Amino acid sequence: MPRVPTNPNMRALSAARAGPAGKKAEGQVGQRIASEASNQFLNGLSMLKEMFQDFRSSDRFFKAKAGIIGGWAFISLVSIVIACPGQGVKTADLGARVIVLPNADRPKASPALLVSNTDDDPWENVIFTVNGKYKAIVDKVAPGGDVTLTPKNLLGPTGPMPGDERFVSAEMKTNDGKAELVKNGQAVGE
Repeated sequence: MPRVPTNPNMRALSAARAGPAGKKAEGQVGQRIASEASNQFLNGLSMLKEMFQDFRSSDRFFKAKAGIIGGWAFISLVSIVIACPGQGVKTADLGARVIVLPNADRPKASPALLVSNTDDDPWENVIFTVNGKYKAIVDKVAPGGDVTLTPKNLLGPTGPMPGDERFVSAEMKTNDGKAELVKNGQAVGE
């Protein structure tokens, strides 16, 4: 049985549209995109305001939980940023990673040149030339292997390299090609 209204002047109103919805005026694509972007931004902003108001009206235990989770997320992100270097290890050609001593980290170190093979293939018949006149020959450097060059194991036309001479330039030749390792006292790739 239908319900009888208690007040005869009351009547039901419908939320349905009386006619079809009017089509929005079509403008230029850029204007429509800008309009839609601003609508989305404002909707997001209002949602953030509502979330903030809900958070303010919540109890202190919920706030404590949110603080713990937020702190954990912050520490995790900071740890990831610190752990991941901004750039990979810089290498010279042929996958050679070079460290020249002395350098800014070790200014009092004896002159030395550390060359690491970061390539997947071994280097064979390697000839290192330092300062254009001192040479060292190595038969093979395995992938991941290192070679340390010091003035004692570099020979020139008049004998070994003087112990106080710095590594100003260095290059390496292998069966696969050649690579400049040091230029003007700095490792190539730094």
